[in-house]
Amino acid sequence: MKSEPSFAPIDHTADVGYRLFAPTLAELFAVAGRALFDAITELDSIQLLLERKIEVEAGDVEGLFVAWLSELNFYCITELELYREFIIKKVSPTIVQATARGEKIDPARHVIQTEIKAVTYHELYVRQIENGWEAQVIFDV
Repeated sequence: MKSEPSFAPIDHTADVGYRLFAPTLAELFAVAGRALFDAITELDSIQLLLERKIEVEAGDVEGLFVAWLSELNFYCITELELYREFIIKKVSPTIVQATARGEKIDPARHVIQTEIKAVTYHELYVRQIENGWEAQVIFDV
C-alpha cells in the first residue's frame, strides 16, 4: 500500500528540519517544496497567482534534492515569491523539471516565520523505501 505524501518537522538545535515521505520520487520533490515554504510562512496563505518553471540538475539524487530546494529558496529571496503547489513534469536521480505555483510576498497577508539561509547536506538523506521514498533535510536559518 502506498503512503500519502507528507512532511513533519524534526527537532534540531539551531536550524529547521523536516522528514518527508511520498509514494514516488516526483511526489517527494513536490512535498519537499511544500516543507520549505511551510518553514517560511503559512502555506494556506499562499494564493496560486503565478507560475515559475524550474529545472535543476545534479550528479545524484541527494545533490538534486538540495539543488531543487536551493533554487526555490533563491526565487523566494531574490524575487520575493512564495510557492504552495509544485507540478513535477520530469524527474530522475539527476534532473528535475517542474512548475512552482504561488505568488509574490504580500506583507499585509504573509507572516514570514523564518528566512532560510541555505539548504544543507547536514543529516540529509533521500532513499527509496518499501512503500515509496523518504528524505530528511535541514535548513540553515
